[in-house]
Amino acid sequence: MRIVIRHNEAGQWWWAAVGESGQTAAVSIFYASRTDCMRGVAELKVEGPAAPITYEEPYAAGPGVWTISSVLPSGP
Repeated sequence: MRIVIRHNEAGQWWWAAVGESGQTAAVSIFYASRTDCMRGVAELKVEGPAAPITYEEPYAAGPGVWTISSVLPSGP
């Protein structure tokens, strides 16, 4: 399982829990900022399993096609 952080052109952020097979297990609500989304992920990680966090590369692929661009950065 991994947590994928996503956002769109409208500035909305959300996370998705993605299983080993690539299927989405859970999706969050929309958040107004990356910070709010990361707070939601932090709450999920308290209650859920350990899972790496990754980000999609925005707009790199067409709608419905998600790509993972990098691991959670350690800096600000």
